[in-house]
Amino acid sequence: MDLKKILLAALVVALGATGAQARNTWDDFGSHVTQANVRAFTKDLGGLIGAGTYTTGRVLGWGGFQIGPRAGMVFKMSEANGETHSARQQTALGDREEVGAVWYPWLQADIGMPFRIDGFIRASSFEGMTIAGGGLRWGITRPSEVLHSFQPMLVVAAHSASARDFSATHYNASLVLSMKFKYVVPYVGGGVDYTTLHINRAALDSALEGTSEYAATARATAGLNFKLPSYLDLSLAANYAHYGLGAEGSISFRF
Repeated sequence: MDLKKILLAALVVALGATGAQARNTWDDFGSHVTQANVRAFTKDLGGLIGAGTYTTGRVLGWGGFQIGPRAGMVFKMSEANGETHSARQQTALGDREEVGAVWYPWLQADIGMPFRIDGFIRASSFEGMTIAGGGLRWGITRPSEVLHSFQPMLVVAAHSASARDFSATHYNASLVLSMKFKYVVPYVGGGVDYTTLHINRAALDSALEGTSEYAATARATAGLNFKLPSYLDLSLAANYAHYGLGAEGSISFRF
């Protein structure tokens, strides 16, 4: 398959193709956010935005470059504060069962730099929310192709997000460890997402409008990076954060 066609398809997926969506999930925020659910939403948003910043503990190395679509998913939004089961089901996006799984795709480009440092940028606009950000990865040890070798890495990232009724800033720091096998690289990572949510509209509680919510939450990730033939990488991972179980995946084209 022609490389240009592959990259074009990746761009379409990562940038959301929002015109094909029946509804904008994030536009529901202003109609449902309350004091009881805003903190849980802030934590969930941070976990979703921070997903997929790494797929191995090995840096690309000087001159390395890769690009491709990535996505994160929350299987179910966190419960709100409340004394009854019904009250706890009312998330900032609507009824927890009706909202179901929430996911977000983006396009990410990574470049290898000197001193065992990678830089990356990512962006997307999907279902009513736009995200842009990037970060740095630092390999604690030299990159190695020796089988069964461990590769530890530190990752820092920052993002901004905007939707019709809210905006957010997000920061993350993570430690990653992977082990080299011939065709697959298992990896685990742990870190902290720090998110600031700015509320523009709150139909059910006007006192929230113009205020901000702050939340820090831990997130753990375990996944597999598959070294496919030629210039293609596939990564699949599960993560666990405030919302419970989530998932992330990526397809990267190496140059």
